[in-house]
Amino acid sequence: MKKTKKRKKNNIKYSKIVIFASLFLFACMIGRVIQLGLSSEVDGVNLKELASSRTTKREVLSAERGSIYTTDGEVLAQNVASYKLIAYLDSKRTTKKDDPQHVVDKEKTAKALAPILGMTEEEVLGYLQKENVYQTEFGSKGKGLTEIVKNQIEALDLPGIDFVESFKRYYPKGDFASYTVGYAKETTDEETGETTISGEMGIEEYYDNILKGEDGYVEYQKDLQGYKIADTPEIREEATQGKDIYLTIDSTIQFFVEQALNNADVDYDWDWFNITIMDANTGAVLATATTPSFDPNVRNMTNYLDFLVSSPYEPGSTMKTFTYMAAMENGVYNGSETYLSGTYTTADGTVIGDWDRTGWGQITFDKGYAMSSNVGVINLINRHMNSTMLRQYFKKLGFGRKTGITLPNEEAGSLNFRYETEIYNAGFGQGITTTPIQNVKAMTSLTNDGMLLEPYIVDKIVDPETDEVILQNKRTEIERVAS
Repeated sequence: MKKTKKRKKNNIKYSKIVIFASLFLFACMIGRVIQLGLSSEVDGVNLKELASSRTTKREVLSAERGSIYTTDGEVLAQNVASYKLIAYLDSKRTTKKDDPQHVVDKEKTAKALAPILGMTEEEVLGYLQKENVYQTEFGSKGKGLTEIVKNQIEALDLPGIDFVESFKRYYPKGDFASYTVGYAKETTDEETGETTISGEMGIEEYYDNILKGEDGYVEYQKDLQGYKIADTPEIREEATQGKDIYLTIDSTIQFFVEQALNNADVDYDWDWFNITIMDANTGAVLATATTPSFDPNVRNMTNYLDFLVSSPYEPGSTMKTFTYMAAMENGVYNGSETYLSGTYTTADGTVIGDWDRTGWGQITFDKGYAMSSNVGVINLINRHMNSTMLRQYFKKLGFGRKTGITLPNEEAGSLNFRYETEIYNAGFGQGITTTPIQNVKAMTSLTNDGMLLEPYIVDKIVDPETDEVILQNKRTEIERVAS
């Protein structure tokens, strides 16, 4: 009996503990519910934002990239519509039997699509027979479809077939001024599937932010399948279209330059070849082309550098003009003064010769310039100039620093010369490096009463939606470098 009474007493105590524990847990639950109801943030998580993210869908409204034109309106770069084919496989999309919204007859669909996509029926059917997927795509052959192919498929009136529209960059003139225009590349985000276009070379790269515009978005309430819930509000921010850029390039002049480069294959032996034509009165680049070139549509480039601005080289005898100018502007030039042409031996025993090492006998500095005489430059420097005088004038003309033209990856070149032979070599363009754009910039002083002009390659930037001219470039004077 005692044992029984003791067991009964323990049961009563145990029951009280259970009751109190249950009441405590219930009170905690009520407290938690009250906390959740009154608090906007719990455990560092904003409850409103969490709920919204689970029911709100945000779609990006992609901005259309601006076009690039010549100064006379020829299109050099533009966006063209591109389509990706998709097929809906989930039968839950169909709510009315007489209006199917998914692929009903997979064999029939595969047979109809195969010849248009350039695939076998088995390949198409393989995509359509995927299990437990809402929709499917058709690999690389189902992407980048043109408007014509899209219309052909739509004419088949196949249930469950749809398209996703995007844009790709197209260059209608191929390798025409390709290093100047550059190219833009499409990149797809693996998580969102969104495709963006960004500039990689030339004007496409330098003005990428202006060309690409600003994406917009639309937000709306979605159901479990991700579709918009009817009669619910949406937040919409329209995309801002990219601006159009008009280059100073004249299509007719550019055409003749491209033809001249093609002929250079026959007439000259070269590693690379650049021709640039500038308006001598304004500094506007009217044409510029480099060979080897490339087609931006296929990107078959052998070199990613624009030789106009990015590959400094020894300019050679073109520098003689500027050496003579340096002597004149420093007041030490006498064109009637004579020297012995042919060869010259420096103090260290180096023999430097004219291109015709027999020379033309005793000639004036004026004739030495006309004959492109290296020895004439050497005598001019040796008798009347020094490294400081030469370097300072070259810098005044813009050599040794970037011109600031609106093209990417411009290089400054170098004016490194110190010793006697180096100074002489610099006078006729060896041992130093310049870029083609620096040389044509320096030449502008010869046609503008000694005024050096800023080179430019963008004529204007226009808002295509309003036709407003955002930027208009014009002749810009730097300084007078010659009397």
